[in-house]
Order: sequence, then C-alpha cells, then structure tokens
Amino acid sequence: MPDGPVVLYNLVYINLHDFPFIATLFGFILVLAETYFIASMFSRHELVLKNSSLSALIFIVLMSFLPPHLTLTPLNISVGFIILILYQILIYYNKPEHLDRVFIAGFFTSMASFFYLPIIIWFAFVIISLLVCRAGSWRAWIVTIIGFVTPFIYLAVWSYWRNEFIETAEQYVTFFSRIVLFPNPFNTDFYILGGYTLLVAVWGILFYRKGTDKVVEIRAKSNVLLWTLFFVITSFLFSRSMAVYHIALAIPALTMVITRTLTGLKKTRLAEAILIIYFFAVLLNNIFIHNFVYH
Repeated sequence: MPDGPVVLYNLVYINLHDFPFIATLFGFILVLAETYFIASMFSRHELVLKNSSLSALIFIVLMSFLPPHLTLTPLNISVGFIILILYQILIYYNKPEHLDRVFIAGFFTSMASFFYLPIIIWFAFVIISLLVCRAGSWRAWIVTIIGFVTPFIYLAVWSYWRNEFIETAEQYVTFFSRIVLFPNPFNTDFYILGGYTLLVAVWGILFYRKGTDKVVEIRAKSNVLLWTLFFVITSFLFSRSMAVYHIALAIPALTMVITRTLTGLKKTRLAEAILIIYFFAVLLNNIFIHNFVYH
C-alpha cells in the first residue's frame, strides 16, 4: 500500500492492487530491464570487467532477496530511477558540457519521490556526486536545482487546481516530521537472510577497498556509487512501512562492490562457495520456507 503523498505510486496501486499476477509480472519485467541496464552501465564505464555477466546475476538475485520483493513495489521502481540518475552522472563526468545530464538527474530524483517519498533526500546525493565529479560550473548547480524543482511545480499547480494544495503540503511536512528507527517488525527470514546479505556485503566492501582501481576516473565513478550507501542509511529513517523493501536501494552499489571483489580475487573457490550457498538460501526461502511457514 502507498505510504505518504506518493501521487504516481497511488495511481499504480489503484490500477494494479486487484491484479497481483499482473503486478508481479510488471515487477519481474522491470527488474530484468534494470539488470540489463546496470550491467551495460558497469561495463561501459569499466566499473566491472567488460563482457562479464556476473554483475547481472548478482543484481537480480539481490533484487529477489525476499518474497515481498517479487512484485511491483515503490522500491524496485525507485531503484530504476536511481540507476538512471547514476547513468546521467557518470556520463556527465566525461562530458561536463552536457548540462542536460545533470538536469535529468535532478528531475529523476523528484520523480522517484512520487513513488517513494524518502528518495527526496537523495537530491543531496546528486549534489555530492557533482562534487565528486568536480563540477566547477555554477550553471551545473543551477540546472540541477531546476531539474529537481520542475516536477514539484507541476505537482503544486495540480494540487492547487484541485483545491488540495494545503493538504498536500501538510502531508509532506507530517511525513518528514517523524523519524522511526525501527519502523515495523521483520519476519524471521528477513533477519536470517538479511544478516547473511550484510556479511557478504561487508566482506565485499573490505576486499573492494583494498583493490580499488588507481585510475582517477574509475575511482571517482566508483565513489559516486559508494555514496549511495550513505543515503540508503539516511533515508531508512523515513522508510516506515516500506522498511522491509528499503534494502533494495543499496543493491546497485553492492552489486558493483561484490562483482569487482570476486573478479579481482586470485583464489575464487571460497568466494564462489559463499555465493552459491547464498543463492540457494534465497531460492529455498522464497520458494519453500516462506510459503510453508507464513502461509
């Protein structure tokens, strides 16, 4: 169900909540498209080895982390927007004269917030990404802000036209006025698989930092993705009923970290065993344990 003033996700929910099979199908197609796009992006910018499908495999498994993720949710829609934002920023690094890229990055940030409201905080991520990319032009900053504000201008006009402007503004203020550290109780399978995922992620980050590429461009682009992890934690404070899905926002960065760690290891047998066990744990939980225990 929608949580907060998310006008576009409200529209999706109204039309699809009575058709779970169609929602699941759309969610599956969306994740497949995101998988293809993120693998192409990583390869193009040399964040992983070219012509490697390992990043696609890791991404799609992480996106299938728990049964609640196997449908169309505000988070897997938001992940698609995050990938598009990252794509625009990475292109801008190489072509700083293309100000349309930073406009689109700001624009997509606010559009994503119409599906999942805590994403609005990620505008600060776009600003930090410009610093990482050493954007020295004041026009880049102005264009980014204009891109971010544009969808909200349309929302304000639409709300005013429908005599809902005050109500909409109050919903935004109410949503961000309450921080919840533990939004809702998680199921046992979340703690088990979540703990395993955290261990794999920490292991990947530790080994990844040891072997970070010394090429300035690749290091800067990698740092842009790593900054997303900070904003995953920050925006979690406002996730509320979406807490169980919120981990999806970290998946693009974790996919890069784990893929580069695995492809950089000289002895991969232990790492392969760890991932195979993890893949089967996700599969076993999603197909058997969750259905029998919780249904």
